[in-house]
Amino acid sequence: MATIKGDPPVEVRREDAVESVSAGESGVDRLKPNAVGLWGVIFVAVTGAAPISAMLFNVPFATGFGTGLYTPAAFLFATVILTIFSIGYVAMARKMRAAGGFYTFISHGLGRELGMAAGICGALAYALFEVSLLGGFSYFAATNFNDWFGWEIPWILFALFAAVLISVLCFFDVELSVRILGFALITEVIILVIFDVLVFGSGGGPDGIQLEALNVFQLTSPGVGLAAGVGLFLAFWSWVGFEAIPNYAEESRDPKRIIPRATLISVVGLGIGYVITSLAFVSAFSERTLVQDAQNPDGPFFVAMENFGTNWLATLMQVFILTGSFACAMAFHNVAMRYFYAMGREGILPKALGRTHRTHRSPYIASVTQTALAVALVLAWGIGAGFGFGDAFDTAYVRIYTMMAVQGVVWILAIQALCALAVILWHRRHKHPDSALVVVVCPIIAIVGQVFAIYLLFANIDTLAGTIGYVDLIAPIAVLTVVGALAYAMVLKRRNRAKFDLIGRMIDEGV
Repeated sequence: MATIKGDPPVEVRREDAVESVSAGESGVDRLKPNAVGLWGVIFVAVTGAAPISAMLFNVPFATGFGTGLYTPAAFLFATVILTIFSIGYVAMARKMRAAGGFYTFISHGLGRELGMAAGICGALAYALFEVSLLGGFSYFAATNFNDWFGWEIPWILFALFAAVLISVLCFFDVELSVRILGFALITEVIILVIFDVLVFGSGGGPDGIQLEALNVFQLTSPGVGLAAGVGLFLAFWSWVGFEAIPNYAEESRDPKRIIPRATLISVVGLGIGYVITSLAFVSAFSERTLVQDAQNPDGPFFVAMENFGTNWLATLMQVFILTGSFACAMAFHNVAMRYFYAMGREGILPKALGRTHRTHRSPYIASVTQTALAVALVLAWGIGAGFGFGDAFDTAYVRIYTMMAVQGVVWILAIQALCALAVILWHRRHKHPDSALVVVVCPIIAIVGQVFAIYLLFANIDTLAGTIGYVDLIAPIAVLTVVGALAYAMVLKRRNRAKFDLIGRMIDEGV
């Protein structure tokens, strides 16, 4: 057993030439153990993916500006690729558990430099995802409350209120978050099921149930393929949250059993629900007017719910999109602060981020830091939109929700592709007796699928360029952040080897 000298002192176990640090023996602040069970982890993960937000935000935008009728095909393609990715992902999760998730897996499989890049980009991605959902929440809040009560409250006040409330709730232990997220998830799933039953029970709209919309081969056909990158990218964005399940391993009651099961249940369950609901959406309108109907700023899902159901159900859906998007922002906040916590306790980021509350065992300093970052970005977008903070639809929805989501998903898809490669190399290096189908074939397919989605986005980025010039900065920001993180890792390697050696090495139990 070797010892790394540094602050704090830690013991390094060497097995198969791989170093790992036991968080339990390192003297760092720990997260609350045995806090959540299987369904608690599923609630956190699936609420992070936010079914109602994914459908009401992403499906209309993907249909109106991307894949049109074939939006359900984009969700079907994403379901297949992410399920295949998860097979190799959970194989890795069974063998090591840590609050760092991708950061830990890539550090062990591909080296500390890429692990550092994955950790920093992943933390920033989830930080942006919270900002994205704050924008979406504030858009619907301003629209709904101002319409219901005749108020004239600027959208930005709703966004700031939500950010502060999330910070307060996340100050307490993870069990409170699980209860809130679980309630939000149940209500949003119920309203989406009602929508699906109403549309399919009525036989669809003027053109009936559009089963042709499930044809994935149309995603690359002329006409559809011109904007398929946008629709497909938004489909992958709809799952973001499930891959953070391993980040809760240290707080799970039986992580070796819970984490793999929760991951697969979440991916497959979300995929089935997304395909069904997106199919119901495109079937609710005439194919001839579908693209135009999907761009309705009043909310095409609400229009369809009122047409196939009642005004009361449409209002209920308006309420649940508020609770659902708030819960989604809260779930992303939880993930972002755990990334900051994981890197803080290793000394890669300021060590204060690695502290937990004495009573609640929550990473409260990382939480407050994430809140400050989210508030700063919301204000920056609001001020950038001009005096009065801009129109709610144009600023809160199109600019903040969509652009922050796309920026973050670029990183997440790239990180997931790297993680799939890490699964292959780590298992090959350690000669584990896992099936080649699980730890080689599935990861390769996942890499190809996710790289293809990134390619389609940037090949058709002009589709988004019509909304805001920020799209021209998405690729440079993504690349420069990766380069900066790699440079930081290399500087640590030369100037502070003890700290460099800890990158991604602190896990709950030795690998």
